Amino acid sequence: MEEPKTNFSFQPPAENAPSPAAASAVTPDAPAGEGKEAPTGTEENTKRNVITIGRSEYAVGLFWQPLQDPDDPIPEIRETMESDEDANFYTLYVDGRAPQYGIGRSSSGHKEGQIAAGSAVLSALSEKSSFVAVFEVKEGWWFVAARNDLVLPEEDVLYRTEEEAKDAFFSMMAVPDWGFKIAPDTWHIDGTQEMELGELLKNASRSRLQGISASRSTKVLIVVALLLFLVVAALFALMFFLIDREKKAPIAFTPVAPQAEIVPVVPTLEEEKPWEKLVAVDPFLEMCWNYSYQLKAMQVPGWSLNQIVCTHEGLTSGWNKTWTQGGRVGWMQKAIEEYGFKEDTIEIQDNATSADIKIRFENLPLKPSLPRLSMKKLQRELTDISQAMNFPISMAPGEVTSQQQTDNPDQPPVTYRYLSFSFSSKMDPPAWESFFDKFAALEIVKVEYNPNSDALSNNWKYEGRIYEEQ
Repeated sequence: MEEPKTNFSFQPPAENAPSPAAASAVTPDAPAGEGKEAPTGTEENTKRNVITIGRSEYAVGLFWQPLQDPDDPIPEIRETMESDEDANFYTLYVDGRAPQYGIGRSSSGHKEGQIAAGSAVLSALSEKSSFVAVFEVKEGWWFVAARNDLVLPEEDVLYRTEEEAKDAFFSMMAVPDWGFKIAPDTWHIDGTQEMELGELLKNASRSRLQGISASRSTKVLIVVALLLFLVVAALFALMFFLIDREKKAPIAFTPVAPQAEIVPVVPTLEEEKPWEKLVAVDPFLEMCWNYSYQLKAMQVPGWSLNQIVCTHEGLTSGWNKTWTQGGRVGWMQKAIEEYGFKEDTIEIQDNATSADIKIRFENLPLKPSLPRLSMKKLQRELTDISQAMNFPISMAPGEVTSQQQTDNPDQPPVTYRYLSFSFSSKMDPPAWESFFDKFAALEIVKVEYNPNSDALSNNWKYEGRIYEEQ
């Protein structure tokens, strides 16, 4: 089981081409550059993030996020929209392997009922979990990228010039292991395939934009209907009770002699095992990866992002001012406001040369799992995987002692043994989900990410434990 290796053969962009973070920050407001001329029209048209395929309008330029609670998505979506005063539309995509939602803005030409192009392409390419694509449309060049069945948060962009789209595509090639690549044949990039967007979307499922107020109104109507039903049911129950009471004769009560006091028997509660309260691995890894990606994309002139650490409690990191003469605390404050972080999430220190960030991971689901292997078999399994992959995995036995209090002083506390492991990799957290799923009673306790290293280095570190069978 080796980490996948991908060799890219393509012509790199010019030396002054933007970095991957800068490429993703290109907005439709940018002036037309070299390549295909930008479409003519008013200033309002140049800001529209809408493309027309046949007779249908498709919304592009949405801000995509993974959906944590598909059963009740509105509170989560509303919280995201409140961080951006221009956001007033959303779309849900739950047909794929990973539920997600996109946020739209009327200032970008989005309207209720428009089809979300990002989720439509994700549906059409459902057999490809990761892809990067550029489609030439009459409004310009539409760039979209998906990783592990999720449209990347800020990689749904309509570029007005061919040069901008090409630079964004080449920048994304620095990230390895794309399952599928779509680009015009005229770009002459090895491993890519040109596809016509209209043909691709013919049989795709369509998720449309809708206003958050519509969902709120529907929910209010449902609550009001339930309350009315309960009131009517209570009135009928009271009426039947009164009628029945009038028909019955009065009951003579006979005094009962007092009986001996009954002492209830309190059952001994069985102690909860550590593997019965494990945090689910996949949601934890995806939340850590998503926030790490957003922080790396947050460019602050004169400031450098530190090591990112994720635990079950949340994410911690910070920034240090690296330009002695040029860095300013005002730029950090402006970046916090523009990226919509809560006031209690980022704290700028009094010396104005550093800032700390703490993001709480709330509502992480639990996934109990019964241990199946002994300590010896666990060590042998991980050692065999390490040798097969030529990939170092550090291992060490450990134990956790029960904290349950008992009335019997002679009863020793229960000890549960586990095998701790750690390794470093260039692959991001979602890429390891299928590997961790192979082991029962496994939990990831910490993930570290170095945002200042390149994408081909071992910039991710994973630490976890696997409980042994008792």
